[in-house]
Amino acid sequence: MAVVTLFMSDRDESRTFTSKKEADAYDKMLELAEGISHFVGREIDGLSERQAEDIGILFARHAEVLAAAMKGKTDVLFEPLAQQEDSSEDKKAESSSHLSAVGE
Repeated sequence: MAVVTLFMSDRDESRTFTSKKEADAYDKMLELAEGISHFVGREIDGLSERQAEDIGILFARHAEVLAAAMKGKTDVLFEPLAQQEDSSEDKKAESSSHLSAVGE
């Protein structure tokens, strides 16, 4: 029988991951979401706590897209999020294959 090491999220004990890196990234995303939720809830009157949380999670999950938009690439905000995630995965794969080729 194989033994599998699982890592739990510090902020969401219902989530487990097979790598510490994934668990840490998820915790970091949740921490960012909490901060954004607090900021949005404080700055926009009339938002429910749930709405502020949903906005915080949305922004934290797509922080790279928002960062690009803040740097002047506002066109990324008009692309479907699924397309952006696919593009991000393609870039990661290209980077991995490039690193593999360099190492050979």
